[in-house]
This record gives sequence, C-alpha cells and structure tokens, in this order.
Amino acid sequence: MLVIDELHDVFCDALVDDDGWLVFASCWGRDTAIQELLARMTLPDSIGGLSKLTFLDDAMNRTVGIGNPDRLDKMTGRMPKANLFGDIVHLWLFDKTAATPDFVNRRAYLLLLPDQDEHAATWSLIKSVCPLPLLDYWQDAVVNVCIRNGWLKGIKGYRINAVSIDLPGEEFGALLGDMIRQGLLELDSDDNWTMATAYRHPDF
Repeated sequence: MLVIDELHDVFCDALVDDDGWLVFASCWGRDTAIQELLARMTLPDSIGGLSKLTFLDDAMNRTVGIGNPDRLDKMTGRMPKANLFGDIVHLWLFDKTAATPDFVNRRAYLLLLPDQDEHAATWSLIKSVCPLPLLDYWQDAVVNVCIRNGWLKGIKGYRINAVSIDLPGEEFGALLGDMIRQGLLELDSDDNWTMATAYRHPDF
C-alpha cells in the first residue's frame, strides 16, 4: 500500500494518473485525515493547500498533480465500526469523466482492473463519445486510427489501469469520411444513405 507523503495518515491501494495528473486514487484513512485531505485540496499552496500528492512505497515515488479540484469527484464509505482499526473511511477520488463522459469535448476515461479485457468496453465508450454513427464492424480500423493519432491510449497504474479517449472535432469526422471514400471503412447497402448523410454534414 502506498503512503501519501503530504499526509502520512492516509494510504492508497490503487492509483492511476495521466501524464502526471490524477485520474483515480483509492485512499484509506481515519475520518479526520480524509477530511483534512479533501479540505486542503481546495486551498492554495501558500496557506497549506495541496496542489499535488506524492505516493510512496519501497519501489515507487510518484508525484501526481491535482489541478482544478472541480474536475474531480469523490465517493466515500466507512468500514464497520466493529473493526481493529477504528473509524476508517474509504475515499475514491476520480476525474469526473471516468464516471460521466464529456460529450461536448468528446473526452472520457475508462477504469480497468489489471486483468480486465478492455476491448468491448473501450469500443462502447468510443461510440458513445463520438457524435457520428460508428458501425461495429469498423471497430478494428477505428480503434487503430485512434491509437495511431494519440486519441486513444492505455495508461498503466498502480493496481488499476485506465484508457483515455480524447477525440478531436472536425478532424476525426473528416478522417472517417476519407476512410469511407477510400473503401477502408465498408458500408452495407442498408447503411449507405444514413452514413453518407451523417458524414456529409457532421454535427460537431
């Protein structure tokens, strides 16, 4: 379990960040320590606030930025009172787009257990974030394009992983339109009229 250097009474059993910015952290601590963490995240550094957290163990020393705390959401739970450790709170801190995609900006995170197969869930999330219709038999081609362009990337974390989806606006629709015209994305006859209309007049 990781120790948080800035708050030694708070511990972390799962963590993932995206280029140094917090995506998800599962933290444990006494109620007072968890409340201190949440309160200091809203304050500037000059008066004891926390703009970053440093997670430590024998093999790891990772500093993760918090950024604007309004981008984060939280869930909390408590261990049963009859336990060996006292009043222990379990806190999940996570980027809001890990729970609800940002459909306007076409961004989302997908949280995954280390042994979880991400393919089906990733494709489902891409389809929900993309404002244009995507056919299921396009999956391999579209996913590969997203990976090549950096719009889809896997993130390895500590005991939890993530997939980041960040689709551009007009560029993504234009690229798919080009792939259709080049025959790289095929259309069944029933799809032709609907898809042709959607990609001729993309609604971004």
